[in-house]
Amino acid sequence: MRVLEARFHPWRKAQGPFVVVGRIVCRRGGAQIEPEPVGLEEQATARQETMLQKLAYLVSRSGRDTFRRLRDLRSEFWSFVEIDRSRPS
Repeated sequence: MRVLEARFHPWRKAQGPFVVVGRIVCRRGGAQIEPEPVGLEEQATARQETMLQKLAYLVSRSGRDTFRRLRDLRSEFWSFVEIDRSRPS
């Protein structure tokens, strides 16, 4: 099992901070999205829901080799970084 952290760059990669949208757990049988937890005081916003929908689309379009395809994706707004699963969230 390998895990990617999905990052959205609202002002393009080179121009500012990013937002962690969630993690993608990649297994041989497929991939599962684990959304980034929303704080206790916060509720999921329409913007967060839209980012999750886009992430789900990217994962669904990645085919059988989700890990490699997302890592190799060329995008100004999305990046996928392998993380250690044992790392605290």
